[in-house]
Amino acid sequence: ATDEDRAGVEGVLKQTFAGLSGELAGTYYELGALTEEQTKFLLERGFLFQIPSARNLLTGAGAARSWPNNRGIFHNEAQTALAWVNEEDHCRIISMELGGNIPSVFARFCDLSNAIKESAEANNTKLMWNETLGFMGTCPSNLGTGLRASVMVVLPEFNKLMEGDNAEDKELLETVCSAFDLQPRGSAGEHSAAEGGKFDVSNKQRLGFSEVQLVQKMIDGVTKVVELEKMLAGGSTPADIRATLNTAPAEAAPAAEAAPAAEEPAAA
Repeated sequence: ATDEDRAGVEGVLKQTFAGLSGELAGTYYELGALTEEQTKFLLERGFLFQIPSARNLLTGAGAARSWPNNRGIFHNEAQTALAWVNEEDHCRIISMELGGNIPSVFARFCDLSNAIKESAEANNTKLMWNETLGFMGTCPSNLGTGLRASVMVVLPEFNKLMEGDNAEDKELLETVCSAFDLQPRGSAGEHSAAEGGKFDVSNKQRLGFSEVQLVQKMIDGVTKVVELEKMLAGGSTPADIRATLNTAPAEAAPAAEAAPAAEEPAAA
């Protein structure tokens, strides 16, 4: 993107944010104009995106040109809806809250997504969408819906195995999640440790399913992962868990207490 492209994207999004009301009303911060106090505030809450370095893949791909111009962060007053402007994608939409109310998170995500779509169309532009590939973003792995729905869930038994010496058992959580089309990450994202056994578990697929289907697959899959965690806590062995994956599905267990989030890259 050129400087003019990024400025145009930011202009449309700033107009969107200024027109939001009710639960979505909030504040937009221009990245290049942040005060020390604002920077500290955003960092403490995990809202500030990573500054690219010379060795960063995004820098090599040209996505960090003219940094930090025309980049920014929006969040609503309750800090449950965010948008990152011109970071990796033109816009990354994030909805989150503590607890297990996934329908609430998804509804908020849809409201913010629709507001951005309407604002883009009012400015004679539109979100980049292809009938075959879906929404277009920077990373090819996000083609399709671009939606990653996740929960932060504590899995101490799986974490013990991951920290143990048995190579096969170390991969058990990855194996279990893969069986349900899920991807586990550490507490701070990809390639990070699961502090206190807390994992970020999300849908692996983006393409070939609707947003609603992907959220439901995540809910169903995480319910199964929690069920298997309880089996381990009750004395089942890793071999028992692997055997379970090869049998008919058991009854769904109650969902664990978790912090759900949904995010989607979008381009204008």
